[in-house]
Amino acid sequence: MTTRTWLMALAMLTAIGCGGEGDGGGDETEGLPCTGAGCTCAGADCECMAGDDCKTECGATACSLDCRADAKCQGNSEGALTLTCLDTSDCKGSGGDGSVISCTQASSCDLKAGAGVTASCGDEAACKLNLGAGASIRCAQGSTCDLKCDADCVVECVEAAQCTVSCGADATPGVECPDGRLVCGREC
Repeated sequence: MTTRTWLMALAMLTAIGCGGEGDGGGDETEGLPCTGAGCTCAGADCECMAGDDCKTECGATACSLDCRADAKCQGNSEGALTLTCLDTSDCKGSGGDGSVISCTQASSCDLKAGAGVTASCGDEAACKLNLGAGASIRCAQGSTCDLKCDADCVVECVEAAQCTVSCGADATPGVECPDGRLVCGREC
């Protein structure tokens, strides 16, 4: 619960700090390009509600995307992407350095992101994540995590979660530490 609360707070701070970034000073209420039924954006904060093909393209702008009510959605950003995937939604996409990813409530996430990413997967979600160096991942509450990290990442796999971790270009298995964490490219 503490990690989830921390991720939610970080997601809100990221969303607050990114409104209108990179848009050349235009009207922040116009929002980013968002296509598909159920997709709306307010500035750099987008939401997909029960849409079949909901997509948002953030370009170099840091942005957030919430996928709810069994949505099928995709978010892409060269900046930090804050993605929240809920309610059996199917989420795909890519984010840049510093992205924050949260997949819960039996959702399915297939994402690639840059360095320094914070990710959590729980409540029976299925997560397939390909992350850059320095990632911190928590898999909990019966989730299934298939993770690939470049280097220097830490995976906490708890509460009946199933985790597979591969490291670097050669897909070396993650090293299991005495405390149960899995690590890539670093010591326990």
